[in-house]
Amino acid sequence: MDARDITVVYVDRFGRQQALPVGRAGRIPFEELPPLRPPVAYPGRTSFVTNAAAPVGGQALACSSLRELACSLLLDRDPQMGVRSAGPMELHWQDARPHRVRPSFVARRAGRREVVCVQPSEITEQWHLEQDVLAVAAAAAGWLVRVVVPPQGLELDNLTLMHAARDAVDCPEQLELLLDQVPRPRRIARAVRAAGLPLLSGVDLAYHLLWKSSLLFDPGHLLTPATTVWRAAGPGVPA
Repeated sequence: MDARDITVVYVDRFGRQQALPVGRAGRIPFEELPPLRPPVAYPGRTSFVTNAAAPVGGQALACSSLRELACSLLLDRDPQMGVRSAGPMELHWQDARPHRVRPSFVARRAGRREVVCVQPSEITEQWHLEQDVLAVAAAAAGWLVRVVVPPQGLELDNLTLMHAARDAVDCPEQLELLLDQVPRPRRIARAVRAAGLPLLSGVDLAYHLLWKSSLLFDPGHLLTPATTVWRAAGPGVPA
């Protein structure tokens, strides 16, 4: 496969569909652009999967599958992750017949443009072909390519609980107060009571600190108010 055989299709900020050779696409800010196509419902569903929150500029990512939605939690928790978009472009190429691949996300991460692919539940020859084409395109355009395995089971349950509290805080004094009650490993509910905070809102604050990795816990157990937590190394409380 030659990069000259690959075309990038996207919708620009004015809503016009564009197509460029991939070698000329290095400066296109895909992470700021809308989805190439609105998500559609899978057979048997009445609607596509709901938007996933993103922390930059009030973005909402239109995830088209539960696997994408689960991976969006991992992206959201990454402190190096910046602006991102879901499905803003496709790569088109042709051999005996036309082909296309739509990466799940494009993001700006640590100053580089990153194309994020969600690993499917079944690895097929088509998947390997698409990854080979993406590698050629990325080399020509200066992108990074990352494959993300969707969290599931206990990991997904815990991420979902913490994600629900990602914006549950507007009170740095209470965060510091709660952190002060964890000089050594301690159960969340006990730390909340020692800080003099209401149980429900205090647990949300603890989950927020876990989401920001200011507090840590054993991810091999389900997160509850009875979970033992401890402070992460390093000063300060992430906002």
